[in-house]
Amino acid sequence: MNEELVNDLKEYLSDDAETDGMISLSVKRAIRSFKKKRNYPSGYTDEKINTDMECCYDCIFDLALYFLVKQGAEFQESHSENSVSRNWESETEIYINHGVFPFAGSLI
Repeated sequence: MNEELVNDLKEYLSDDAETDGMISLSVKRAIRSFKKKRNYPSGYTDEKINTDMECCYDCIFDLALYFLVKQGAEFQESHSENSVSRNWESETEIYINHGVFPFAGSLI
């Protein structure tokens, strides 16, 4: 999945001068963020996790893109400069828009 995401982001951002290192870093960060958010049960095998992640490919792609476009503006909700104003959705909004929620466990 890692290589596929990198290649798709390179194609998507073909007009931008993003470095391969930044794209690769954003993909790794998106995958780690996704796994943490999903909170996979301890009984889940790597195969089950990978299958689930393939089903949620678009969400992970959007997370990687989110991290890329927010370079230099980390931890900001909005930014204004020379009559240009930007507002960013939170990571949580990306998960909600894709219907991705954590697995819930029981205490029993």
